[in-house]
Amino acid sequence: MNNTQSAMPRKMKAEMWDRMQFLFRNYYDRMIHFYLKFDQHLDFGALSKAFKYVVDRITVLHSSFVNSPITPYWKINYDYTEGDILVLKEAESEQKAYDTALEFLTQEIPVKAKMQIQTAIIRTQNSDTLVVVLNHMCMDGPDTKEMLMLVAKAYDQIVAGNEPDVQVKNGDRSHYQCYTLYNEEEKKKALGLYKNVSQVKYQIKFPYTKRDHKVDKSRILRRVIGKEKFAALKAVSKSVGVTLNDMLLVAYMRCLYRACNINKESSVSVPCMVDLRRHIKGGKSYGFSNHIGFMICTAHGYKEDYLKMFEDIKKQSDEAKEDHFFGLYSLPLLNLAYTLFPQCLAEIAIGIGYNNPYTGMSNLGLLKEQDFEFNGQTPCDLFITGAIKSIPYLQLAVSTYKGEMTLTIAVKCKDEDEKALTVFIDDVVAELDRMIETIK
Repeated sequence: MNNTQSAMPRKMKAEMWDRMQFLFRNYYDRMIHFYLKFDQHLDFGALSKAFKYVVDRITVLHSSFVNSPITPYWKINYDYTEGDILVLKEAESEQKAYDTALEFLTQEIPVKAKMQIQTAIIRTQNSDTLVVVLNHMCMDGPDTKEMLMLVAKAYDQIVAGNEPDVQVKNGDRSHYQCYTLYNEEEKKKALGLYKNVSQVKYQIKFPYTKRDHKVDKSRILRRVIGKEKFAALKAVSKSVGVTLNDMLLVAYMRCLYRACNINKESSVSVPCMVDLRRHIKGGKSYGFSNHIGFMICTAHGYKEDYLKMFEDIKKQSDEAKEDHFFGLYSLPLLNLAYTLFPQCLAEIAIGIGYNNPYTGMSNLGLLKEQDFEFNGQTPCDLFITGAIKSIPYLQLAVSTYKGEMTLTIAVKCKDEDEKALTVFIDDVVAELDRMIETIK
């Protein structure tokens, strides 16, 4: 260690959402997965340097999580190289490259690892695929997108022959940012919202086989809704006055009714992820971190008429979004537990009160071409998916790029469960087709 490094900080506070994502290890792999394919080769040396430049400035990405029984913290590491962040892998065909990319994406980074991010270029004769895996404890999907945008900017400067000079935010990582838009009276009220939103009344389970750690394997199932069909879905959503997210949710719910053999008169609830940056002054987090909550939407019975189910979901979505404190419920409850109890007891207390929803949906939104442009090259294919769930949990993730929509289901399960999930995700695609045909 040189003198400069010895003067650098060795520890960093583990924030509330860092600790909650660590608790979520019981339900999923805590990783975020990003896939970007280019139909040309990137400059590997420049990309390595760009990643190191950005990672150097995001302290949590080069730290190890220490689960102290009293107060957990991040141990900051400085002894790493470009090779600890980005590696190059060769593939003899496009299919082999895709398979290698998925294999890389389904790895799990240990919390004690020196780096909380792993990236690779999978290279064929004519293409490069950039794959990124990082610990969800460090940041969520929106901040992962921002991090990659900064890498692209640094890459452009390096390729141009300049030293990288990109502004990388390094501010507050705490959940208290979500109260910066409120006046004192509103903030006081928001900090008193001690409500357990994890209590989902109409829970349902996907019909998996029994969980088996010896044979369960992490997998990402993907389906792409092409440009023509995606444009048709948007046209339908506009014609009936609902959001595309409402349509997706209804399609997902209808398929759950069938797959789980739910009585059509019964209700089914599905939590949807929401970005809490709407409550942060400026609309962006001050430091790379997590700011995701969820709202619960319920289908009050399976109805053959799509419009009736749309109306039901739209009403709930609209009411939730009109709430001044949308998505902030239960944050004070979680914070209270971590404030009152040492880590070992806080995990027990939260574990008793928290019920992880069996099903969920996460719309990761629009991925813009210009945001992921590397020296004039934009990805020909791109998608992002969240954590890989463990049985009995299930999540449908959605992202949009170049007028196409990607649906993914990421689960650690057996081969026979993958077959059932393949039928299920294909049914979701078919249900969207039926919507288009029915509501023309």
